[in-house]
Amino acid sequence: MATDNERKFEFPAFDDLPSIDGAPKGCLWGFYDRDGVKDEVGSINLLTPTVVQAAASSEIRTGRHIQLDWPLHSLSYPGFGRKEFEHKVISLHDGLDIYGFDDELHINTQSGSQWDGLKHHASQEHAVFYNGLKFDDALKTDANGIHNWCNRGGIVGRGILVDIRAANWSSDIKPRYYEYKKKVLPSGFSRYEIPVQDIQDALAYQGTKPRQADILLVRTGFIREHNAASDEERLTATRKVGRTIGVKACEETVRWLYSQHFAGLVGDTVAFEAWPPEKDNQWVLHEWALTWWGTPIGEMWDLEALAVECERQNRWSFFVTSAPLRVQGGIASPPCAIAIF
Repeated sequence: MATDNERKFEFPAFDDLPSIDGAPKGCLWGFYDRDGVKDEVGSINLLTPTVVQAAASSEIRTGRHIQLDWPLHSLSYPGFGRKEFEHKVISLHDGLDIYGFDDELHINTQSGSQWDGLKHHASQEHAVFYNGLKFDDALKTDANGIHNWCNRGGIVGRGILVDIRAANWSSDIKPRYYEYKKKVLPSGFSRYEIPVQDIQDALAYQGTKPRQADILLVRTGFIREHNAASDEERLTATRKVGRTIGVKACEETVRWLYSQHFAGLVGDTVAFEAWPPEKDNQWVLHEWALTWWGTPIGEMWDLEALAVECERQNRWSFFVTSAPLRVQGGIASPPCAIAIF
């Protein structure tokens, strides 16, 4: 039962959403605003105490738990000129005569497992972020920073895995999804676009029913492929060519994602959607999710052990906790995410 002060969210149909100047039909700006204050949290608003309590009650059954962060050093060649991860161990014995260590990390928050925050990727046509924050204003303000998620208590709720690759499914439980469908999923190092129909079919085949406010996780096998690849293959995939597998960015996908009202979209590949975007495509998922809806995108999460555990338990839903870095005005963060069964 919702508390007296807890908000209930009932969404209009996509085509019934009000028109907003400078935004496409389907934009949710203002939907989460309250008492005249512009929202800076986006779809994380859907994770109300009632939703979280229901998720914990239904999903935490065995106590088994899995961290979903890819090790920080794993992405050998970050794209877009981003700095590679650095880890320096410092001896406290040098100068302080203490037996112990500190360490220092240098990370670009886009160079590994991450949440994209709501001022990471703007509408490229309009130079505007979620809820109308203009690029020039974003340079001078902490608005839409990831600290808003932290101030709200982090990100917790029900997660569902769509195991598109399904490489770990054993025949005594269910056949591999793509084999069952007589399909072959191309390399994670190709710009293969996964159609939303395949996601819907996989959910049905798994017996997984999405709920409003779920966190959707899509496993393509990119992490597994990257882990097994040669140095040259990694360099080519993420830096020289920069083409990677992902969900197809098109009207059908956008409309289906909107109809589900997910709290977050997560993948194990570089950009959740197939990358790079097609030129002049008005359905780029980064813009629809981050800019028009305020829905965070998780990228390069390690879903390998999660897929094995889902297979073992023969269920693809679980409780998720995520504690982003508490950085005022932050743009992105490692998810520090755990799936609990």
